[in-house]
Amino acid sequence: MPRFSTIAIATAILWALGYSLWLTNFVFEPMPFQFEHSLRGIPVFVLGASLSLLIARVLGGMQGRTGARVMTAAVVAGIAATIVVVFFDILVMRVIVPRWGGPTWRNILQQLPMAWMYVAWTLLYFALVADAARRDREIRLAQATSAALNAQHRLLVQQLNPHFLFNALNTVYALVVEGDDTRAQRCLLSLSAFLRGSIDRNAPNVVPLSGELASVRHYLEIELTRFGERLHLDVSVPSDLHDRIVPALILQPLVENCIKHGLNGRADPMTIWLSASLEGGELVLSVENDGRSPPENDVPISGVGLNNVRERLQLMYGAAARLAAQPRPGGGFVARVHLPS
Repeated sequence: MPRFSTIAIATAILWALGYSLWLTNFVFEPMPFQFEHSLRGIPVFVLGASLSLLIARVLGGMQGRTGARVMTAAVVAGIAATIVVVFFDILVMRVIVPRWGGPTWRNILQQLPMAWMYVAWTLLYFALVADAARRDREIRLAQATSAALNAQHRLLVQQLNPHFLFNALNTVYALVVEGDDTRAQRCLLSLSAFLRGSIDRNAPNVVPLSGELASVRHYLEIELTRFGERLHLDVSVPSDLHDRIVPALILQPLVENCIKHGLNGRADPMTIWLSASLEGGELVLSVENDGRSPPENDVPISGVGLNNVRERLQLMYGAAARLAAQPRPGGGFVARVHLPS
């Protein structure tokens, strides 16, 4: 249902327009009679508008009834209101201080076209009702779509690589066996902080870039503990970009992809570079490594992690965001997330 204030405004405009058109009937009358007609017409049209609002209240109370019943009620109410307004018009124009003669049946029949005002008002009322119903459907559809997208986003975010969790717990176990309690505790704290941010159902879908970098550091602290001197990290993000909003956990799959494919079968140390910049009106997040370059038939550009990132970007930004992933010249791999700034 439309708001009653909307109906009231539309009703006032319609009856004001009807009053203006009614005044044209007296344009050529002498000024005293023209002015008196105008004044006497005001209460008639005010009553007509008031009855329209009363009908709107009645029809509004019939929500849930069939369309035929509501339409029938509107027609009956319109006829009754027309009769009331016509006789009120006769009372005002022909009975109270008559200036144009007493009332006759001809005068009554001349006022019956007032019914067109109620026909127009009824059409206007149901147009407002239909528009309100359409907007309600659009709102519900938007809410349902948003809920579905949010659920899909949550599902994608929670697709943690079981191997990462398994390896992290194995790392903690190895440190405990070795008696390195300090590093084991630090690793557990990092794991706890990372999992808290990644599986919290109330966590926001977007975070400041500084928060995303903190989450990546929690993840990398575990991997750095696991691989030791074989893995290095270099972060280059200007401080003026720290407040930029980015999807939560958008970098972790890219970093994980670097470690998984870059260190596999490689004994030499590997460095991961994290950087952010503004390029052509876009915020570009770059994850790059100098690790093992995969064979041409094994380029990891469509793995689970990268597909996860692409799907989330599509859900959140549509065509306004994209992921570009390719081998790095000189060895390694580079993935760049382009976000609208």
